[in-house]
Amino acid sequence: MADASLLFDDDCGKCNRWAEFVKRRDPNSRIKLIGQNSTEGIEILNSRPKSMEGLDSVFLISEDGEWFAKSSAIWRICKLLRFPWPIVSAIFFIPSPIRDVAYDIYARMRK
Repeated sequence: MADASLLFDDDCGKCNRWAEFVKRRDPNSRIKLIGQNSTEGIEILNSRPKSMEGLDSVFLISEDGEWFAKSSAIWRICKLLRFPWPIVSAIFFIPSPIRDVAYDIYARMRK
């Protein structure tokens, strides 16, 4: 069973490459990849917390049902990947508003 579920925009080329990146570095299948536009993805997104409605982001849902978006999702994803990627999770030391600005700048370049 997966430790977390990753919801990504499967209509976005950059997002699909990110999902493939995660898949190749997750040899123990700790992360379940789910396209946001798939039947399962749409159903899951419809149950997201009110605070995340309208967010255009990658989402990570932990095994216990906790939702994370933007940079908070990214560092938690990296933490679940094989070495050396867990080192990247150290970005959690950077305040989330700063991390999320960087995430938003990068996300604007997608598609």
